[in-house]
This record gives sequence, C-alpha cells and structure tokens, in this order.
Amino acid sequence: MHFAQPLLGLLALLAVPIILLMYLLKQKYKEKQVPSLYLWEKVLTQTKAQEPWQKLRKNLLMFLQIAAALLLALALSGPYLMGKIQVRDYIIGLDCSLSMQAKDVEKSRFDAAKADLTELLENTAPGSRFSLVMLTDTPTLAVSGGEKDVVLRMVENASPTAGGVNWEEAKSLLSAEQEALGGEIVVYTDGYGNLGTVSATEQVYAGDGENTAVTLLSHTAQEDGLYVMVRLHHYGKSDQEKTVTLYADGAAFDTKTVTAVAGTDTDVVFRGVPEETKTLEVRVSPEDALTADNSRFAGLAAAKQQKVLLVSESNLFLEKALSLSDQVELYQTDTLQENLSGYSLYVFDGVLPETMPTDGHWLLINPPSGNGIVETGAEQEFAADVRGLADRGLENCGDISFALAKGKPLSASWGTAFLQAEGQTLGLYGETNGRKVAVLGFDLHDSDFPLQTEFPILLYRLMEWYFPANGSGVSQVTAGEQVSLSLLPTTETATVMTAAGKEISIAPPFPPQTLTETAEPGLYTLRETDSAQNVTETPFGVNAKTEGESDLSLRGEQTEQTQSTTKEIQGSRSVLKWVLLLLLVVLLVEWQVNCREH
Repeated sequence: MHFAQPLLGLLALLAVPIILLMYLLKQKYKEKQVPSLYLWEKVLTQTKAQEPWQKLRKNLLMFLQIAAALLLALALSGPYLMGKIQVRDYIIGLDCSLSMQAKDVEKSRFDAAKADLTELLENTAPGSRFSLVMLTDTPTLAVSGGEKDVVLRMVENASPTAGGVNWEEAKSLLSAEQEALGGEIVVYTDGYGNLGTVSATEQVYAGDGENTAVTLLSHTAQEDGLYVMVRLHHYGKSDQEKTVTLYADGAAFDTKTVTAVAGTDTDVVFRGVPEETKTLEVRVSPEDALTADNSRFAGLAAAKQQKVLLVSESNLFLEKALSLSDQVELYQTDTLQENLSGYSLYVFDGVLPETMPTDGHWLLINPPSGNGIVETGAEQEFAADVRGLADRGLENCGDISFALAKGKPLSASWGTAFLQAEGQTLGLYGETNGRKVAVLGFDLHDSDFPLQTEFPILLYRLMEWYFPANGSGVSQVTAGEQVSLSLLPTTETATVMTAAGKEISIAPPFPPQTLTETAEPGLYTLRETDSAQNVTETPFGVNAKTEGESDLSLRGEQTEQTQSTTKEIQGSRSVLKWVLLLLLVVLLVEWQVNCREH
C-alpha cells in the first residue's frame, strides 16, 4: 500500500498516546463529610478503580477508540494501491450553436449538456485522458489529451454562440483527434446524425419547443420615407399571436400585432420610416423557447456621390457607362497630368501617369507594359470569344460574352480573374496596398463589348464594388461570420465598435484586417478617420443565425452506437472509501458499547 500524504497520517497517530493517557490519568476524589460509611464500603472497589496511574486493564472501549484513531490516521494519509487499471479515453464534442440556447428542456439545452458532461468527467477513472472540441462555425480543439480537471474548467466557462456548427470541419477534427488519442467520441448536441458515418455516442437534447424567428429585415427608399419589411417564420405546431416592434435609431417607431401561422412565413410592413435613419432594429414578443432569434439588426448609411476622374481620349461608351451609377460624380480629361489628387476613383484608359495618384482607387483599361501594378503579356489575337467567369464576386459576370480582336493577358498575385479567353486572363480585380484596383487587358475599341448590354452592367457592378452602398460593404452579417469591410480611399485609421462596446482596430496596416469578433448579435459601427481627422461612422448589424438553428424540432433518428475498447495502464486505485467505511463501523460499535456500559 502507498500513501499520498504520509506526514498527515503520522501526525494523526498522536491521538493514540492521548487516548492511553486518558485511561491512565483518572480523576482524583474530593473530601466530603457523610453521616455513615456503610454504603460507601460497597463501592470501595469501584473507588480504587478510579485511582490514577494504575496498570492498564483490558477495556473494550479503549481498544475501539484506539482502532478508530488508527483508521482516521490511515484515511488522512491518502492510502492507495498500485496496479493495472482499465480506463477509457474520450473525445468530447460540445455543441455551442444557437439552438442549444433553447429553453425547451430544464434550464436550457446547453446547461443540460454541461451537467451531463460534468457528470461523465467526474465519474471516470483516474488516468483517463480527454480531448474537448467546441463545435461552432469554426470548430476549435480546446483541450487535447488533457486531464479531467482541465476539461472541467473549460466546460464550466463554456457558453453557447449565436451561430451554427460547421459539421464537416467538426467531423475532420473529431476523427483526427480520435486517431491520435484513441478512445470514444461523445457528442453533446440537439440532433442525431450530424457526424454522418463517424462512429460516436450522441447525447441529444431536444424538447420540440415552439419558436418564432425573425428571418429578414430589409428596407427600400420611397417617396414618403423608408419602406421596411420584417419576415417572421413560426417553427411550431400551433398559431401564435406576436407583437412586432420596429426601432429606428434606438427609438420605437411602430408596433404591430400579427398571427404567426405554424410552419409559414409572415411578413410585417412598416412605412414612412424617416430617410435619415441610420440603424434599424426589430423585436418580437412575447418570448418563446429561443429568445436569441427574436430580434434583428441592420445598419443604413446614406449613399453619397463619389468623385471619379476619367482620363481618356474621347471614349463615349466608357463615359456613358460610368455615368449610369448614381454614386458617381464623373469628371473627364483627355490630358494626362501629373500629381493627380482629390478623386475617389481614377479611370485610366490606355495611359498611365509616371507617378500614380496616392489617394483613391484605380481602374486601368489596356495599361502599358511594365507599369509595376499588373504583369501584362505580349499582345496577341483571340479567335474565341471573351467570357465572364461566374462566382468571382461580381454579380452578372457569368453572362458576359463578346468578340475581341487582340489583347494582353494579365496576371497579378493580388487579383481575381473575371474575364478570360482561350485560358488567358483579360480582366481581374482585387486589393493591393489598401487600394482597390481593376484591370482590363484590352482596348475597348478592339472589341464589340461596348455594344453589349453586359458592358454597362459590368461597370455598374464594379462601381458597387468600389463604393458599397452602405460605405462598409455590409449592412447585416451573421454572428460568427468573418467580415471584410471596405474603407474609403482617404481613410488613414479604421476601428470597429462591437455591440459589447469593444473597440477593434482593423487598419492600419492596409489592406484592412478581416473582422472576426462577431459572436455577439447587435449593432456594430465602423469608424474611419482621414488625415484631417474627419470621422465617418457606418453602422451594420450582426444577427443570430436562423437557418438550421431556429427550428427546434428533433432532427434525425437515434442509431446503435459502437463503443470503443478500454485500455490498461499502470495506475493507482484509492482505498480511502473502504477505510472510511471501516472507521464508521468502528465508531458505531464504540457508541453501542458506550451506551450499554452507561
């Protein structure tokens, strides 16, 4: 037998001589006057027995008390036995998605999962190892092969998010950790079958709660103000009456009562919202099983015209196409000047200045070779039509098709291609050194592109990319989503104020950093400061993920799970509980003997 705290046990052994001393040192008598000694003679034997420093006699109470002291000392020393023990390792996945906030089970699904997970950890044998994966939009390995105390602390501090779970990444992460650690995968979630063919034990929490979610908040400008539409979807089995309140810049604008029909969408319209409104928020009451999706946020930024300089030798098609955008205040010159400044966008058609402008974005059409911005190949003829590439970030580009006589292939590490012919890139766009740049590798006069309806559409989409309607490029995003914010050409510093009041710097350096701290729903504000210390604020909303999360019905079906095998390790097995049990028995016997003798 081994002892974890032998010193403490040795100190406790001091109780044994104290007990013996108590039986050696008896109380002395006190002198009393009595009328007769007749009765005292009968107790003379007993009186002698109380004299101190007598020879110890056999006394059951004394032996029981010494035994109790020895057992107490043994318990305090932390006794354990060494040997082979069987343990099981666990790879644990904890679902932290929005739906786990639902209160259709006791407290909430997440709290119930944490309680069961804590019980699993506390009841496992010493020597077990644990890996903990937090299941979110970007699953993370919180603990790898750690001890239960470490995992218990992580679980205690865990909280659900307002997003979802990327189950493909979760499967890869859990499977990789199982290969490294071995053991059994246990997932605490609210639906079956999320891991597909991965063998795992699923602890599922679902109560089929009634839930109404705000799935859409949109607006358009009309003559009498903003037209705002709110869309509700009721996930439930019975119709419910709901109160919908719209807030404009934090103040209640209007309230409407509607009947949310089970399993369908319900649209609520608000008219006459002031055009100068910067933020919108909608709230639905009364609360239901999931409150996080009962509200939605949006930012509104007034679109303002941007000064655009076109440097071209009378390209009427280009001039007209650029003028179609309401955001553009077009200026034109056919003379190439040096030290250009003061414009948000510079369009150079076939020419480039020796020194490029230091402010604003650039649109380069048929740039000369050796420009230092984009690599251009030798000019070549093209027999095949130039075609637009879909899914490259510019809407409607997939419909582009036109004939081109000749052009120069383009390449740039910072660029994304959106026009190609015969496998060669003839149009690309992207950001470099904090500036948006788009390039066309051909002269518009060598093609019939300006005669196609897709030509003004392409330039309109490019203007939307250069100058997003709300300034930042976003008005609403989903919680947990990474956000790329567009900055004004004159911006020198940029920060984002989160819904929790935290200020995050995203620039400099340029290009601006991607905003990743979007876990909390609410209104966020992008603040841009230029060299003259002018501040431009652009609000945007971060909303709870409703798709796949607001439906609280039980998903999937339970299947039979394969349990992993245990492993043998050299470990310790505590015998403390047996020592304490024996101590309790001895104390009970001592109490019974003491009661009988007195």
